[in-house]
This record gives sequence, C-alpha cells and structure tokens, in this order.
Amino acid sequence: MDGHGEQTPWQRLGHRFTLGLRSRAEADWLPREDAFGNPERRSRQLAEKASLFDARHNEVFAATPEGLAASHEVMAMVSAHLAAYHGGVTGAPHHDLHPLEAAARLVPEDLLLLAPHARDDDPDILDWCLVAAALGFPAHWVLADKMGRPLAGIHEPVPHYGEQLEAPMDRFFTRMQVGPISHRWNWSVVTTDQLFTPHRTRRTPLKPDAGINDIFLRMESQTLRKLADSGQILFTIRTYVEPLGRWADMPGALESLVEMLGLLTPQMRDYKGVELFEDALKAHITTSG
Repeated sequence: MDGHGEQTPWQRLGHRFTLGLRSRAEADWLPREDAFGNPERRSRQLAEKASLFDARHNEVFAATPEGLAASHEVMAMVSAHLAAYHGGVTGAPHHDLHPLEAAARLVPEDLLLLAPHARDDDPDILDWCLVAAALGFPAHWVLADKMGRPLAGIHEPVPHYGEQLEAPMDRFFTRMQVGPISHRWNWSVVTTDQLFTPHRTRRTPLKPDAGINDIFLRMESQTLRKLADSGQILFTIRTYVEPLGRWADMPGALESLVEMLGLLTPQMRDYKGVELFEDALKAHITTSG
C-alpha cells in the first residue's frame, strides 16, 4: 500500500461494505516499515500515543477485570514479536502500567480486546464484547461509549451494518481459531490530519480556499487474531493519514474517487461526511484539468 502503484488505495479496495479479510504471516503482524514509505511516522505516532496516555488517559484507555489476563497475554505476544522481528523492545519497560497500555506504548498500533459472551437467542453464535482498549487514534468514536458492548452495539452508528455485516462478522469471530492472523484495510476521506478524532460531530469543515492537500486519505491497517490462553480476540489498528495531493498527478485518480463517493448510499455519504470535502475535491479537478 505504498501509494505509488498503478492504482490508488481506494481503487484497490473499492467502496463496497465487506469484511475483505486476508491472511497475514506472523512476521508481518505488526510491521516496522511504513505502508507509505514515511520513515518518521512511527516515532511520531509513538510519541503522540505516549502523550495522549499521559494527558488524556481516560479518553484513550479503558479496561475491565475480564480483560486483564488477556492483556498480560497481549503484552507477552507483542514483546515476543518485537524481539523476533524488530530486534527487541526499545525504550524503558512500563512495569507499573496496565499490561495492555504497556504493550500499546511499544507499537504504533492501537490494541483492543473482545471477549466472548453467550447469547440467549443463538447458542452457536457468541457476542464479542469490548473489555479492554488502548485506543490513541480513534476515528470518530468515543471509547467510553463502546466499552462492554458487543460488535453490533459498537457498530450501531454505521449505516447498513445490521443488514450486511452483523451476521457474517459474528460468525467469523465465533469460528476464529488460534493461530491464523486476519488482515484488512479500511479507508475514508477526512478533512484533518489529526489522529485523535473521537467526535464525529466535531469534524473539521474545510476553509473556503482549501486545496487538495487540505483533504486527506485516512487508512487503517487492521488485524484480528484469537489468543491461545484467554480465548479473547485481539484487534489491532495502525493508522495512516496522507494528503490527497499525493495522488493528484495520477491520471484519473481523483476523478475515480469522486465517482466512487457518488455510488455511496445517502446514509453512508452522511456518515462519511462527504459533503465536507466533495465540492473542494470537484473544484480541484475542474481547475487542474
């Protein structure tokens, strides 16, 4: 996903609302390299996460007792992965912290744990509830509002989730085995390069003279894996934000984005805030064409 191939990220991934999961090797679970070739982003994100944990702890970290054992498991897994593939853990250890926060301070990825709960209506499918999270870079969701909720509750604001993804997502989580790592990309267009954006209602409007580099592509590299000891599922999110100007000179790239946005349902367009940037995007295409 280096951004300089023959297709843009949105052309590769499309706009359809699907799981889009692929397998990922253990060596690639938490990659050190930057997906867009930015050698400074990792250290900047680690510093920003540390600052958020220090200054806004209640907004970026939450954990229930149910997630404690799994959090220790995650800390051990992350440390072992860094030792095996990244040359070891850098920086001072955080033995005084909750183990999930300590693990999240070692990597740019956000780390979330979901625990299985039995369902009264269907004994073959489990509810997977958020029981611990170190979420430094939320994309328009408030952590406190999601804690303890199952997948359907977490995704409640997402248009069409109930009819399109709720059942296959619940089945996938319930049937997940220990060992395999699943990976997917998620993308959206946003009007800020800020990583900590929990409030959808506070989305940044563009200035009247905004240019193409004031509009950004926000990418999330997400992985899912089941933990061997606790049976909980670890969800990791690594976030990238790139100005759309990166693809401005690629023939047809921005035009394809406008076309793709036009295919979204009215509910999804509102959810994604298309009205915040669509006119500016079209104006750039018109003036540069």
